[in-house]
Amino acid sequence: MSKKNKDLFENVWIVRLTSLLVSILLFSYVYSENYGLSTTNRNDAISTLRSETISNLPIQINMDTDRYFISGLPETVMLNVSGPESVIVQTLSASDFNIVTEDLDLLGPGRHTVQLRVENLSEELTYQIVPSRINVQIEEKVTIESPIEVVFDTNSVDDSYVAKDPILSRESVIITGPTSTIDRIDRIYVRVPSENELTSSINATLVVQVEDEARNKLNVVVEPQEIDVEIPIEPYEKTVPIRLVQKGTPVSGRTYELSLAGTENVTLTGNQKLLADVNEVVAEVDISNIRTTSVVTANVVPLDIMGTEVTPNQVEVNVTVKTTETEATSDRTNQTTNTTNNR
Repeated sequence: MSKKNKDLFENVWIVRLTSLLVSILLFSYVYSENYGLSTTNRNDAISTLRSETISNLPIQINMDTDRYFISGLPETVMLNVSGPESVIVQTLSASDFNIVTEDLDLLGPGRHTVQLRVENLSEELTYQIVPSRINVQIEEKVTIESPIEVVFDTNSVDDSYVAKDPILSRESVIITGPTSTIDRIDRIYVRVPSENELTSSINATLVVQVEDEARNKLNVVVEPQEIDVEIPIEPYEKTVPIRLVQKGTPVSGRTYELSLAGTENVTLTGNQKLLADVNEVVAEVDISNIRTTSVVTANVVPLDIMGTEVTPNQVEVNVTVKTTETEATSDRTNQTTNTTNNR
């Protein structure tokens, strides 16, 4: 190395200037690698186009639903959107767009083809609704009030019990639907589920069923949709009259007339089928040693049917005693004889 070059590198300012230039070059290189790449990525994101498919989007019906009823419209549709990726990302994140129908009030009742559209979607996006045109039926809405039938299999009740009249939380429901459907209604009911040999009351909350003559379920609005039903299940009871029967040995010269002093019927509790042919019960009145008119207690003869109870099992009976003509003549003769003897 020459002395001139050696003196040049030993100069402090030359060294400092050289270091500064090297630092500037290094900074420029690093900045261009980082900032320049980031800018490129941002530009790519802005310029990149993207397509997205969104499923199960509900349809908002633009119609006076208090006046009209629409059928044929699907619950959801699919939306295909295309455009800048950044706009699509923001759109999906916000979810503030809606699928709506045209103004259906302007169409009125009848069959129509309805056009769907999207509200609140960026103008930078293009879209396609699948399906975008739908055939629908628009009808006048009708509201009626109707009683409810209760369907219950009484054969499921044990033979010793009986089902009483159903008790409903309400006796009728309000039904709303299109005219054509309301005209088809044939039956409005609730079906009470049951098991065999029921011995206790049923309490259930049941869905109201609406059917046509062919037993098809109808698309109507029912208010309320459910009602509470109680079916009391109680022991079977049957009321029959009492027949009085005289027993025992009557007093000589006496005749007896029997009549009930109080209740004239008893209540039988037991198997309904076994009691079907029982039309009366017997109460036996023992007239032995009864000489004058009196009131006696008589026992009701138990029925020869297992499990049957009779209430009451005792009754009060009027026993009217009459003297026969022969006995009366004898009594008069005795009275005459006694009078003569006394003289």
